[in-house]
Amino acid sequence: MAFREGIGDILAEGIYRAALKLEEMKETEVLKYAIHLKGMAIGAHGLKSGKDMVTRSPIGYSVSVQAGDHTSSAALPIDGRGSELRSIMSDSGVYCNFTTFTLAFAQIASFYQAVTGWELPKERWFGEKALRILQLQRTVALLGGPDAEWRSKQDDTLPSRFWEPLPSGPFKGDSIDKITFEKLKSEYYTAVGWNEEGVPTPEILQKLDLKDVESKLKKEGLL
Repeated sequence: MAFREGIGDILAEGIYRAALKLEEMKETEVLKYAIHLKGMAIGAHGLKSGKDMVTRSPIGYSVSVQAGDHTSSAALPIDGRGSELRSIMSDSGVYCNFTTFTLAFAQIASFYQAVTGWELPKERWFGEKALRILQLQRTVALLGGPDAEWRSKQDDTLPSRFWEPLPSGPFKGDSIDKITFEKLKSEYYTAVGWNEEGVPTPEILQKLDLKDVESKLKKEGLL
């Protein structure tokens, strides 16, 4: 893979693009076996039992703006410990999210203040700063790239194999309930200011002074 030789040349593209290439070459279904979300490979953490992710939320990967990234999974409430908005805080501060699981928000905010001199009340972070970053990330994902486009609501789902019941182990038979999944997804959209299709609403964008983002989404026909 490092030298892009043989099969390594294909695998170096990552699980999603490699699966697409193999499908094209072999004319057979490969993508269903690629455990990814919006092109990003999912790590070691599953969701079926509800006990193998820190957030224990079936929507953890699906609505996250970083898709399969286990360090940025989404959850409700959006100001809780398992929230993606809290992960945005660690990303912004450039420190490992895993080091703060036992820390209260006020303690983390005090670190920020020591470095920047800015006070960071919890309600301002979760109600303004982090939400602003989230809308920008979501918009970038919706706009897509040169070889990938993601639909909002349709692609806020899970790899097909994640819907299958666990085949063995102490939680054999456990699976993700689709009705519960869709309900949580809808609740998350509302909580972060997205419409029923998973697109940031004009109201939230104007509130966060992101009128240029609103204009871009309208220009692209997403609003």
